[in-house]
Amino acid sequence: MRKKEVTVAMVALGGYGNSYLPELFNASAEHNARFVAGIDPNPVTCRFLDTFKETGVPIYPDLDAFYAASSADLVVLSPPIHLHLPFVQKALAHGSHVLCEKPVTATVQDAWKMVEARDAAGKFVGVGYQWSYSPAIQALKRDVMDGVLGRPLRLRTKVFWPRGDSYYGRNTWAAKLRAPNGAWILDSPAHNATAHYLHNCFYVLGETRETSAWPVDVQAELYRANPIENYDAAAIRCHTESGVEVLFYTAHPVPNNIGPIFSYEFENAEVIYQAYSDSILAHFRDGSVKDYGNPYAGQIENKLWQAVDAVRTGTPLACSIEGAIPEVMCTNGAQESMWEIAEFPRSLLRTRLDVERDDRLTWVEGLQETFEACYDRGVLPSELGTVPWARSGNLIDLRDYREFPAFH
Repeated sequence: MRKKEVTVAMVALGGYGNSYLPELFNASAEHNARFVAGIDPNPVTCRFLDTFKETGVPIYPDLDAFYAASSADLVVLSPPIHLHLPFVQKALAHGSHVLCEKPVTATVQDAWKMVEARDAAGKFVGVGYQWSYSPAIQALKRDVMDGVLGRPLRLRTKVFWPRGDSYYGRNTWAAKLRAPNGAWILDSPAHNATAHYLHNCFYVLGETRETSAWPVDVQAELYRANPIENYDAAAIRCHTESGVEVLFYTAHPVPNNIGPIFSYEFENAEVIYQAYSDSILAHFRDGSVKDYGNPYAGQIENKLWQAVDAVRTGTPLACSIEGAIPEVMCTNGAQESMWEIAEFPRSLLRTRLDVERDDRLTWVEGLQETFEACYDRGVLPSELGTVPWARSGNLIDLRDYREFPAFH
């Protein structure tokens, strides 16, 4: 029996939206889906404009124009962070299910507004943290839920991704705190580029397939090297309701690309992932090793086609809004932990020109080594006692944390 056809529309065709378009154009028929529209007021950075013309798939300037002329069972959203909530609300109000890119929203209050809109519409909203939809992470999460690894103790992650001037100049909202209309953006390495890996710490500890563990406190050290509004380097410590320590180190002003790398410590095993290796490996105390596979395998296909199937079957998606909220709580709390971002000493700033990419990278001498030492010792930079520029942030209570800013 042929599956029910699912119609799909894509909002925001440039940037990360480009990653979805090859699947939507080339594999929709295989999954009995039909790509009915792109939606973007100015799709100049879309790499597939010729394909839109060749296939006859229309491009509408906004959701109002699209819904005035058409409809979709599923809307895939990849706009700027501060537009996630209004776009999700509009798509739900017109009867569409939604797959929304990460992070789910800028602030925790917007995330709960999104929950209200979803429940009122009776549709689903999945969040596009691709690792959450991978067989590797799902297998690991099942073992955590089943107690195979024993009680979780500490989860550490480091991600050092150099980003130059072109990264901050690629749009009007990169590294911004607010949009011109006052809406929070809070773009940062922890709340955008490397948010996948912070989210994953909470996600693998969730009690169900669709949910994550809830943080109860956070302390952060936020630093800035580039001439931007928000931070470009962060060291963050959280604790979950069950007392698990989560440590996260992320930085853009570094000379070398390292990560994601993680070490998840449990009573019976240490689960390790090295950047872009083939597998997540659990090393058990008895000497045995379990291979969970590659979390990057099928990263676009998994979430997109699982969302299409969910339209037909009603099966909950791997990452719900609630499953994505802990990352928002953590990063919102981190902003409040160090509201005044610490500037790196100018004497430590170095620049490197990438002639091939016509780009300039600003990096901080010693930052990468400092964050590596923090990861190894399980501390924040100010706790090393050897870093003159390090500054301690405040401990923020996240219990009943429902609005940002709550303490400033």
